[in-house]
Amino acid sequence: MATRSSSVPSIERPTVTSQEVSDMSVALANQVRLMKSMKSVYQADQQAKLLNLQADVESLLLQLKSLKQQQPTPDLELVVGYDKENN
Repeated sequence: MATRSSSVPSIERPTVTSQEVSDMSVALANQVRLMKSMKSVYQADQQAKLLNLQADVESLLLQLKSLKQQQPTPDLELVVGYDKENN
């Protein structure tokens, strides 16, 4: 059976300069800013579409209500016709 060495191999880490850290920080901040602006534009666009659709639905419902008020329902015509025939 092989014995293990008690020493842990060292992992070489890349050296990062303070300028590289600063550049990465700026790049990350720019990316976050871009993501936020894209999200807010997307949300505003979707909100506008939703409001337009809601207005369309309201308009169609009003048109439907108006049409229903102009035309008597077939059930009422049958009942009214039935009453007229019996009297």
